[in-house]
Amino acid sequence: MKGFFKKISLFLLLLFFAVQAKAQFEGLSISPEAKISLITCSSGDDLYAVFGHSAVRVQDPSLGMDVIFNYGTFDFNEPNFYLKFARGKLNYKLSAAHFQDFVYSYAQDNRSVFEQELNLTPEQKQKYWLFLTNNYLPANRFYLYDFFFDNCATRIRDGLEATFPDQIKYNLDYLDKNYSFRNLIDLYLPPQPWGDFGIDLALGARIDREATPYEYMFLPDYLSEGFENATITQNGQAVQLTGKQVPVFVQEPPTEQPFSLFTPTILCWILFIVAAVVTFLNFKKGSRSRTFDFILFFAAGLLGIVMLLLWFATDHQATAYNFNLLWAIPTHVVVAFLLGKKVLPTWVRKYMAITGLVTGILTISWWLIPQEPHAAFIPLGLTLFLRAEYIAWFEKKKELVTAKA
Repeated sequence: MKGFFKKISLFLLLLFFAVQAKAQFEGLSISPEAKISLITCSSGDDLYAVFGHSAVRVQDPSLGMDVIFNYGTFDFNEPNFYLKFARGKLNYKLSAAHFQDFVYSYAQDNRSVFEQELNLTPEQKQKYWLFLTNNYLPANRFYLYDFFFDNCATRIRDGLEATFPDQIKYNLDYLDKNYSFRNLIDLYLPPQPWGDFGIDLALGARIDREATPYEYMFLPDYLSEGFENATITQNGQAVQLTGKQVPVFVQEPPTEQPFSLFTPTILCWILFIVAAVVTFLNFKKGSRSRTFDFILFFAAGLLGIVMLLLWFATDHQATAYNFNLLWAIPTHVVVAFLLGKKVLPTWVRKYMAITGLVTGILTISWWLIPQEPHAAFIPLGLTLFLRAEYIAWFEKKKELVTAKA
């Protein structure tokens, strides 16, 4: 609770300074001594902060100005905020605040802040300043956020390229590691096992295509690296766009996280062991655990409904073509209620046999599908396969006994 109030107070502080900064830009030109820099912030503890952050600093000592332009903010007062966020229709915006307050907020969260000054001529600085301040106008500051293709990092890259068309060249061949978008975000997710699990469940095959080195720059760290290995044309000559990172604030070493058994993969393996024991006992007793089956298949079906809604009821491009729907089948929600009954209709037995077989085949041959699964899917798929096929076998056996009688 203390951390929550700290984040709210820092947000309100930055909001206050953003309002104060608004009137400062009207008709303002920066001096030749002004400095414009790329700011890169390190990962945070929360899932939304784990990928880092990018912003632009404009510092002009002659004007007494030191302001940060930040594309990673949104308005909590926007109507239907949470519904728009869930549906991928939430507008993010470019905000401006005093740089020291920006750094203070990241220092409070123990997140490092690094700076790379852009190597621009006075004329280029003024031109990019005009781009930023024009982008900051109320009519221009809002944009429809996309995590992979239109975010706080790509907005800076694309804005600089729009200001200086065909003048910026990247040397990114060394970054070509055949990473997919999923591989790239997985680099940041070891401290967030449940976040990793949720992302792999929710995001479909679109993020499993190989990303180009240029596309790596949707991540702040790769944007910083890309700028360091880029050139900009000045007077017909290509010069280095930025230098190396200079620390503004360096975080204290994070405390080592203790090993935890409470991870999706371990818990799913425990679930499989429980399912195997339940199935063995059912087999020995000639029975079926209806409550266990109801909970298992209802949960799988509920997950499937969420995935289906993320695919078809939202504007999130990354949630489309989600092959997890081959095991998290939405119709399981309806069938789960029938599984709670003592006598099952014949069609339910056939349904379980078919869906169980599909899940089993999927579990052992996922590599044939263009979507990388989470490691927890293996025990999860085995659990669903085992119980589905046991239900089908048990009900078939009951039918044969009844027919003989």
